[in-house]
Amino acid sequence: MKVILKRIFRLTDFTTRIWDAIENRLMNLRYLKLYKTITGKYYLPYFAKYDMIKNSIIKNEIFDKKVYEVGKKFIEADTIVLDIGSNYGQLSILYSFSNTNVSVYSFEADPYIFKILKKNVLINGSNIKAFNYLIENQNTENFIDKINLNSKNYFTYGSQKINIIDKKNFSKKKTNAVKSVKIDDIKFDKKISFMKIDTQGYDLKVLYGAENTILNHKMPIIFEFDKEFKLDFKYEFKDFEDFIKLINYKIEEKIDRDNYLILPV
Repeated sequence: MKVILKRIFRLTDFTTRIWDAIENRLMNLRYLKLYKTITGKYYLPYFAKYDMIKNSIIKNEIFDKKVYEVGKKFIEADTIVLDIGSNYGQLSILYSFSNTNVSVYSFEADPYIFKILKKNVLINGSNIKAFNYLIENQNTENFIDKINLNSKNYFTYGSQKINIIDKKNFSKKKTNAVKSVKIDDIKFDKKISFMKIDTQGYDLKVLYGAENTILNHKMPIIFEFDKEFKLDFKYEFKDFEDFIKLINYKIEEKIDRDNYLILPV
């Protein structure tokens, strides 16, 4: 009996591993489907069935709804909004229609997600300038890992940390080239009324790279502090508090689990 049970368990384990491999391969097929929702039209990865952002959008929901609602209150007519870490572009699109003549600058580091972002910007007729940049605290050329979804750990596009690869290890099959850019080195022709940052751990670097822009425009900012990235980026929340003090801002509100609204003192 024990021998039979062992064989059954081995077969079950083998079958599970085969199915997981097939499922993971399917999840990474880059086929886009157009979904019409109450918040707009969105091209989304059809086979990414566990993608939390995609599933929220196609259910006619706003992903990070509280971030959207808090940010929307600050967006003034004839101003610029910075959306750093735009993903598929839902918040960028909604922000662009939140007031008269609003221009949204949307930044997305991953080339594949950026491709989707551009298609969504176009089909919704939104006033958005989209940039395929990794926003941080320096200007340089980088190589980053291509996204590889799996059903165990990373099943949402945009949930993975952007991994910068040494140029010596560059591989066309596994890496993408992307520019790192500071917000301070981008010219803006109007007042910035709001900035949202959600960059999977790069938020502190984004803030330091935008210091002069923040001091000039004094816009409300929502950033994310996710404890998951503390070790990778070697920071604590105190490092964010130090920057907030440096620019003479204050923490006004904690939004959901990981997002913070900061305002000028």
